[in-house]
Amino acid sequence: MQLVKNAELMARRVKLLDKNADVQLVRELFELHEDKCESCQNDRLNCTVRPYCKNRNFLNMLIEIGVNPQDLPSYCYEQYLIQVRRFIKDKKGRNMDDRRIPLKDLLAALKMSSIRQFLTYFGKQWKKMVRLREGNTLLIAGDDMIFHVDFSRGIIGLNPWHHEFRDLDLFSLYVRLFSKYYDINAELFDATLNWWILSIDLGSASSESANKILSSDLDKVFDALHLVAGKDSTILQVELVIEDGSSSATVGDLRDLFTLAKEAQGSK
Repeated sequence: MQLVKNAELMARRVKLLDKNADVQLVRELFELHEDKCESCQNDRLNCTVRPYCKNRNFLNMLIEIGVNPQDLPSYCYEQYLIQVRRFIKDKKGRNMDDRRIPLKDLLAALKMSSIRQFLTYFGKQWKKMVRLREGNTLLIAGDDMIFHVDFSRGIIGLNPWHHEFRDLDLFSLYVRLFSKYYDINAELFDATLNWWILSIDLGSASSESANKILSSDLDKVFDALHLVAGKDSTILQVELVIEDGSSSATVGDLRDLFTLAKEAQGSK
C-alpha cells in the first residue's frame, strides 16, 4: 500500500489553495490514512465487517481518483471485491450504492474475461437488461442495478445514484436508458445550452397519480415539473437548468422520476 505517492492525484480534485499547498495537505491526509488502514487491516474481522472508514469510502475515493490497484490497501480491497461480487451475483450483503470498481478487477472477481461475457451471462440471468453505449461510456440496467462503464478510465460505477448531471449528452443517455428499461416514451430537447426539457408520456394516468409526481420531493430537485393535457394522454414536462457546470439532479433522481411515471401509467 503506497498512498502518499498518489497525493497529487487527489490534490487535482481538491483545488482549495494553491497547488503546492493542496499537495502538502493531501500528503499529510494520506499519511494519516496509511496508519489507519494498516491498523484496520491488522484486525481482519473488523476490516471484513466493520472497516474503519465507513462503507469503505476512503477505498472508494482512491479508486475514483485513479490510484493503481497495487497501491490500494490490499486486504480491504480483497474484501471489497468479494462484497461487490456477492451483491451482483447473489444480491447478498450490504448495499453497493455509488461504488467504483476497476473494470479489469470486477471482471476477474466475477470470473469473466470481457464485458461481452458479462453482458451475455447476465442477459440470461436477469429478467430484463437494457444497454446503451455512446463513445467510451456504456450504461447497463438490469435486476434493479445500474452499471456505468467508463472505458477511457477503465472504471465501472455501480449504482451511481448520486452522480450529478453536468452535460446534455450524459443526461440524454440516461433518459434513453430509463425510457427503455421502464418502457416509457420520453423526449428530450435543449431549450438552451444549459436548459433542458424532458417530456414523459404518462398515458391515461389518473389525475391523482400524475399529481403525486408534482408533490414529490423531486419538485425540489428539478427546476420545474408540470403536466400538459393531451388528446389521448397526459405529458409530464420536466425542466433542468445547469448552473456553474453542475446540477442538483442526479442519476437516482432521474430513476425515481421514471419509477413514479411508471406507477402513474399503471393507475387508471
